[in-house]
Parts: sequence; structure tokens; C-alpha cells
Amino acid sequence: MNNQRWALLSFEGRMRRRDYWLYSIPVLVMVMPTLFYQGGNVVLDALSIAITLFAMYASVALNIKRLKDRNRNPWFVVITLLPIIGPLFALVELGILDGTAGPNTYGPDPKGRGGNNQGGNGPSEVKKEEKDTAIFEG
Repeated sequence: MNNQRWALLSFEGRMRRRDYWLYSIPVLVMVMPTLFYQGGNVVLDALSIAITLFAMYASVALNIKRLKDRNRNPWFVVITLLPIIGPLFALVELGILDGTAGPNTYGPDPKGRGGNNQGGNGPSEVKKEEKDTAIFEG
């Protein structure tokens, strides 16, 4: 639960692409029905607004963490809110391009590049030798 709370509610730290997509897709799927909702029921209207606000907040939190991983100023998140340019920027800059290798201005590399046990989020606390070794018993 702590990872989900950090991913969706916190603006701290860096996030790798894999985790960005693993959290962004469910948020998008969750908000899709609200985009097609026509209104008319007060309870459903309130629920639709609450879901939309949560999805917007979670998206901004995810985008800021990816911007930090790319060593970009978190204020670049404003670009993601622009029509046409925003989704394209988010797709390329946040969803396709790799993060900065090793520590950057915003913290340790979540992939663990540039040294082991950086004290960051994700697999950076696992030594590469341990992570890549598989044990098969027959």
C-alpha cells in the first residue's frame, strides 16, 4: 500500500518508465467512464467529479516523478496540461524516453544505475549480482 500511496499521492522522488505506465494505465481506465457520463443523478455526478479530481491529482504526481527522473524541472508538468502538445510531450518525454542514468538533482536512480544501495525507491537497493542471478533446482 505504501508504494501505491507514494506513486499516486506523493510528488517526491523519481519514477521509472515501467512504474509510470503500470500506474498511469489504471488511472486512465478508472477515469474513462466519467468522460462519457452524461449526468442527471446527483450522487453519480458527485462520484464522477471525485474520480476525475483524484485522477488529475494522481496524473500530476506521476508526471512530476517522471520529470524528475528525466532531470527536468517539475514545473514542466504545466506543458502536459496543454491541448495537443501536452499529450504528445507526456507520451514522448515521460512514457518513452529513459530516465537519467545514476543520481541526478532529484535523487538516486530508481533503476540502481550509478551505484548500489542509493537509498531510493525501487530496485536500487538490490545489488545487480543478486538481481540478475537465477537459481534453478532440479
